[in-house]
Amino acid sequence: MRKTRVAPNEITFLGVLLACSHAGLWDEGLKYFDVMRMDYHIEPQIEHYGCLVDLLGRSGCLDQALDTILKMPIKPDSRIWNSLLSSCRIHRNLEIAVIAMQQLMELDPEEFGNYVLLANLYKELGRLEDVSNIRIFIRNKRMKKTPGSSSIEVNNVVQEFVSADVSKPFSQEVFQILEGLALHQTRTDDLMELIEDADKSSP
Repeated sequence: MRKTRVAPNEITFLGVLLACSHAGLWDEGLKYFDVMRMDYHIEPQIEHYGCLVDLLGRSGCLDQALDTILKMPIKPDSRIWNSLLSSCRIHRNLEIAVIAMQQLMELDPEEFGNYVLLANLYKELGRLEDVSNIRIFIRNKRMKKTPGSSSIEVNNVVQEFVSADVSKPFSQEVFQILEGLALHQTRTDDLMELIEDADKSSP
């Protein structure tokens, strides 16, 4: 974009930061976060800060990630604290995990996954009594796992889908298309297997 003189916007930098985070390019991600602010004068939104926290967390810079959250000009939401909690579990940092969990219990107290993350961290650290306490807490609260969902926008209308969702008027059409795609993939896989077998048997 620089070579073609096309000015990036906030969405451009969001994609770059996400890519850097998932590719493990932490130094580059931090550099582009500064470039966004200093060179292009784009004020980071909560999504950009979320990427920055994820970037720092994945790299193991948990103190810096926490400091970033605490200094954000925007109030951090549950997704940012959840990102920090996930990184704490990866790097086995219980101290910061407890701080993140305290915030999550205020912002999203019914989110089942947060308690599972903390329980898994306790388990990895050998603190089985704490694991048991969290499980008892979940049972007493009668929490249930929130099903995963996907969203798509068509004609300015956002449609959300969950597993085995039959509530939409077009659900059957969607399932038929998916079955057709799955059948096509199966046939393609079978054909590739036949070709590989033929290649192996040929002199």
